[in-house]
Amino acid sequence: MLGEKEYDKLLASLSVDAIQVEADGLTVEVRSCFDRKQGELDPRTEEAGKMTRADFHKNHDSINPMLLPNEIHLFGPENPERYSDIEYIRAQFGWVTKDMSSGIKTEKIKIEGSRGEITAFKYEAPTGEKNRPCMIFFHGGGFFGGAIPTTENQCKLLAELSGGVVISVDYPLAPEYKFPAGFDACYETVEWAYENADALGIAKNKIAVCGDSAGGNLALCCAMRARDEGKGGMIAYMALIYPTVTRAKDAKSRYFYFKKEAYDNPGKDPYIDEQVDLIGKGSDRLVSWYLPEGEDPMQPYVSPITASMEDMPQALVITAEYDYLRMECEELSRQLNAAGVKSRHIRYGGIIHGVFDRLGYAPQVEDMLREIAKDLRRLK
Repeated sequence: MLGEKEYDKLLASLSVDAIQVEADGLTVEVRSCFDRKQGELDPRTEEAGKMTRADFHKNHDSINPMLLPNEIHLFGPENPERYSDIEYIRAQFGWVTKDMSSGIKTEKIKIEGSRGEITAFKYEAPTGEKNRPCMIFFHGGGFFGGAIPTTENQCKLLAELSGGVVISVDYPLAPEYKFPAGFDACYETVEWAYENADALGIAKNKIAVCGDSAGGNLALCCAMRARDEGKGGMIAYMALIYPTVTRAKDAKSRYFYFKKEAYDNPGKDPYIDEQVDLIGKGSDRLVSWYLPEGEDPMQPYVSPITASMEDMPQALVITAEYDYLRMECEELSRQLNAAGVKSRHIRYGGIIHGVFDRLGYAPQVEDMLREIAKDLRRLK
C-alpha cells in the first residue's frame, strides 16, 4: 500500500533523476520513478495492469485504496453481453481519482456554438489577479469516450498549481456526433475564452490548450486551425499528452512511424507487448466511429502530422514509454523543432497509454501537471 511519504518520494524522483537521451535527432527527457527498473513496467502500472478480478476481491483489504473504486475501469463490466461494443469500451474509460487541490472554485458554463450549446466546466484559483493564464482542456477517449469527471481533479490541481483558470470542454462524442462536431466545439470554446478574457479575469496572451490522447489531437488541431485562420496569437502554448497525430495504417505511408523494435522489453513481458500494440489494433474501428463515410483520415485536422508546424505556439509533448503512439509523438516533436517552434519532450518510463487518468495513484500524473503549470506561469 502506497503511503503519503512514499508517494512524495516517488514524485520527487521523477524530476531529480531525469536523464536526457537522443532519439533519432530528438532530445528526450526521460523520467522514471526511483523504484522502476529499466526495461520493466513502473510498479504501479504493473500492479493495476496485471491484477485479475479474482485477485481484486481476494486481496480487497490489502490493495492500494486508490484501486478500490475502479473495478469497472480495471476489468470492465461483469456482464459484457449486456453491452454493445462501444458501451463496453466507454465503461472502462477513466478512473475515480483523488482530489489533490484545495480552494478551487468550480462552475458549469454554457457557450453558444455554431452547432448549438457547448457545455464546459471552469476551475478557478481565486487569486484575485486579472493577468492569469487560462488552459482550455480536452479530455481523451478516442473521440468516442471519456468524460468530464475523469479529468476534473487533474484540471482542479492544474488551476491551483498555475494560479489560473482551467476550462474543460464537454465536447460531443462520436459516433453519435462525427467529425468535425467535437473539433468545432473545442475550437469555438477557445475563441469564446479569447473574446471574453476580461470577464474571465484572464490574459488574452496567456491562453493555452491541453489534452490527453484524442484530446491532445484536438488541442494540436485547435492551435493549427487558429494559425491557419490568421488567429495565431489566440493560443500561446500547447501541452500535448500522448496525442494521436496520424491515422496512417502501415509502413506503406510516409506518415506511419510505429516500430515495435524501438520498445525496450528485454524480458518479453506479454503485458508490455499487449499495451504497445493496443491502439494500433483498434485504429480502423476508431476511424469508422469518428469520421463520416468518405472523409479523408489523413487531412490535417485529423492527422495533424501531415501539416506544416511553422508558426505554431510553444509546446510541451509528453509520452508514455509503452504506448503505441510514442513514435508518432516523437516525430511530432522533431517537426516542431525543425520548424523553429520552442518545444520540449518528456517521456515517462515504464508507463502505458491512459495513465493520465490515474491522478493520486500514478505520481507521473502530478509531475506532468507541475511541468505544465510551470510553463503556464512563465507565459508573458
